[in-house]
Amino acid sequence: MTLHKGVDVVVIDLAHTTPDEAIPILTQAGELIESFPAHSVRAFTDATGAIYSKESFQALKALTIHNTPHIKASAVIGADGLRVFAMKAVAVVTQRHIRPFRTREEALDWLVSVD
Repeated sequence: MTLHKGVDVVVIDLAHTTPDEAIPILTQAGELIESFPAHSVRAFTDATGAIYSKESFQALKALTIHNTPHIKASAVIGADGLRVFAMKAVAVVTQRHIRPFRTREEALDWLVSVD
């Protein structure tokens, strides 16, 4: 969790993680997001350099599907190469708009601007 311009944002930091490291992070993020009311969470994910396996991709997809009712807006950085495919696949399955950004600052600024 971080405070950006006075607004709470849930941070899911997957930067440079291996699949074995990512799965517990995703589990913790899911538990945190579930504790918030519907349509209230601004979620920021840093996927820079993350390595995905079938299992970690499934965990990411499950987190996204399960927590969609709690999400107000989602932003991601580090979605390049295969990570773009993973992000788009999760967005299609969940019917959620997950907006990619080049920098953390751009992503956080956008998240706190969403009403």
